[in-house]
Amino acid sequence: MNLNRIFAIILRHIFLTMHQLERFFDVIISPVLVLVLWGFLATYIQNIQSSQLAVFLLGGMILWVIFEKVSTDIGVNFMFEVWDRNIINILASPITFAELISGLVVISLIKILVAFASMLLMAAVFYHFQITNLGFGLVLLVVNLFIFAASFGIFNVSLILRYGHSIGPLTWILPFFVQPFAAVFYPLSILPPLFQKIAFFIPISHVFEGLRFALSTGQFDYNNFWTAIILNAIYLSAALIFFSITLKKVLRSGRLVKLI
Repeated sequence: MNLNRIFAIILRHIFLTMHQLERFFDVIISPVLVLVLWGFLATYIQNIQSSQLAVFLLGGMILWVIFEKVSTDIGVNFMFEVWDRNIINILASPITFAELISGLVVISLIKILVAFASMLLMAAVFYHFQITNLGFGLVLLVVNLFIFAASFGIFNVSLILRYGHSIGPLTWILPFFVQPFAAVFYPLSILPPLFQKIAFFIPISHVFEGLRFALSTGQFDYNNFWTAIILNAIYLSAALIFFSITLKKVLRSGRLVKLI
């Protein structure tokens, strides 16, 4: 057994970890985000004595899955087109990039509706939890989640167009950077003041605040709803503008060929 060759393998993986996002995220960023997320949740649990805790956690998890799946699905489906080399066929057809992105958004919506129905059934059968009791308010919450998730997905595709395969891992990494600030499982008041200011500008933090308000009072929180709508309009517009500018630059420079 040659120690030099073993060291060479170790050195190679150290260099790969330093230069590849998915490896670096798995080693450094992911554990930190998990600690932050569950640390705030532990703080929240220590400070309350509530029979509604399980309801808040289940409701938060269901809505988070909607956001996480849609935001990653758009970028991942685009990457599948690249990995399968089907992007060549798409570019050779009359389909425009706008039509391609629209199709990816719609298919993500269809997938999440199926997954959402499955989660609702499982939550009702095994945990006796029915989030549908929120009525039309649930639809409004989900709409805000979907808009921000779609904005995230379009932004991911723009990054892939601009930087190629190397940026692909961000497709499923970026949503988890948002999670600690989104107050999925705990109220915004648990966060430090600086984090609260950051969370205010994240639309889905208002969605989860609205969810907890509706579950605890039986009323819909229109203040958080309209704040989320305004922020979503800004982010969706920014994502579409960024996508348009990126696509024009990529087409002009010929960088699109790197995806093939």
